Amino acid sequence: MKKNKLVLAIVVIMLCFPFGGHFFNKWYHSYVKKHPEMYVYDTFLGPPNPVLIIKNKKRYGNKLVQYYKQLEKGVNATFNIPLKTLPQYEPVYVMKFSEDSLLAKVVCYYDYGPMHGGNFTIGWVYAKCLHKEPPPPRSLRKENVNPIENEFNQN
Repeated sequence: MKKNKLVLAIVVIMLCFPFGGHFFNKWYHSYVKKHPEMYVYDTFLGPPNPVLIIKNKKRYGNKLVQYYKQLEKGVNATFNIPLKTLPQYEPVYVMKFSEDSLLAKVVCYYDYGPMHGGNFTIGWVYAKCLHKEPPPPRSLRKENVNPIENEFNQN
């Protein structure tokens, strides 16, 4: 009798878990999409560039802030954090941010592929890299930073 109840309990849990997971997933993504939608890119060295994102704020937060503060001064800075960037033209959802924050928690739905994190990325970015509008397309920018392209267009 106890064995039958145990088997029944396991079967009920196995059936409820996928349905509960589905509804939680649906709720969480609708919750994320209610947050402000922005774009992340930096223009500290001229043209818009992709932004670095970190997963571990405690471990890499200060290093990320130092890197971007150097970029703001016009120094071609180096960094010692895991390299992962966010695309410039894909929106992100800002989950945590205040006016005096140096870092902002964002969620991005860009699809990196199954080997590089899938289509859901959550992490921290430098707050001054958040913009309400995407960067202008490369063809509309005033400066063209690729010297090969400049030479090709002159001929």
